[in-house]
Amino acid sequence: MSTIGKAIRAARMASGFTQAELADWIGIADGNQISRWERDVVTPSADNVGELSRVLGVHLNSSARGVVSC
Repeated sequence: MSTIGKAIRAARMASGFTQAELADWIGIADGNQISRWERDVVTPSADNVGELSRVLGVHLNSSARGVVSC
């Protein structure tokens, strides 16, 4: 099982983005928010998950239990 944070990190790393670059591409203030998502400190909103999926070219699908496929 994977968390949304692990899936975001794996997709970001595979795409070659830094946290700051990804933040810029999806329109958020800085890479600190990406870091918080990747560490599962906070969960991204549905809108942000959609933007992450679009920019990273993956489908992030989370279930009610927090299990994520990527």
